[in-house]
Amino acid sequence: MANLLNYNTSQLLGFILVLIRVSGIVSTAPIFGDSNIPTQIKVVISLAFALILQPFVPPIVVSLNNVSHYLLLVAGELLIGLVLGMVGQLLFAAIQFAGELTGLQMGLGMANVMDPQTEQQVSIIAQFEYTIAAMVFLAIDAHHVVIQAMVHSYTFLTPGAIELGKGLVQEIIALSAGIFALGLQLGAPLIVSLFLANVIMGFMARAVPQMNIFVVGFPFSILLGFVLLSIGMPFFVQAVRVLFEMFDDQVVTIIRLMRT
Repeated sequence: MANLLNYNTSQLLGFILVLIRVSGIVSTAPIFGDSNIPTQIKVVISLAFALILQPFVPPIVVSLNNVSHYLLLVAGELLIGLVLGMVGQLLFAAIQFAGELTGLQMGLGMANVMDPQTEQQVSIIAQFEYTIAAMVFLAIDAHHVVIQAMVHSYTFLTPGAIELGKGLVQEIIALSAGIFALGLQLGAPLIVSLFLANVIMGFMARAVPQMNIFVVGFPFSILLGFVLLSIGMPFFVQAVRVLFEMFDDQVVTIIRLMRT
């Protein structure tokens, strides 16, 4: 581990660049960037990772003689960290989107809770699926991919080497658009089943006008939703596992596109 007390000015400025990239990843990556984790803990984690990485990073010669150039390096390092951390967040966003659709179809659209990650109101089903996904994320050691991203990023991206090319922008747009497709795929079994159940209830309401469809329909949709959710949970976990196994490849792709 590096000893900051023995650093000269140039080495200290280089260490700050490493710390900024690591801090960007830690602040936005899944689990690490959770708002439940105190800011002081995130600072300590970022500092520890930066100190460990510093000896393995190619020497960075910087000087304050050109302040504008150093500020550009700082901005580039921060952008690299934020983009790499955001890749994992997009996967969790897809899972929450699936939960939002499922909860809405069950009739729990108004039963919201506070999401500690985004500090916004989300469906209780979305938060439940997010919690399950977080446990799967840790169980398959996907959080190690975040740490590996810090190391591998320096293999292809030395400070100042980032290039915001067309390919990188297209890849980020594709990942963002994939939130909706992945969300629909994850929630499709429950969404389709609940939709068919509502159609059947509609036919029953027309066939038996005396039946109060609102009194019967809402509890039935909620009960059916929870039954299907419990039955399909093993398949949901397996789907999330497959989704997170793509995380490593997506991070590597983003790193390579930043360099080209």
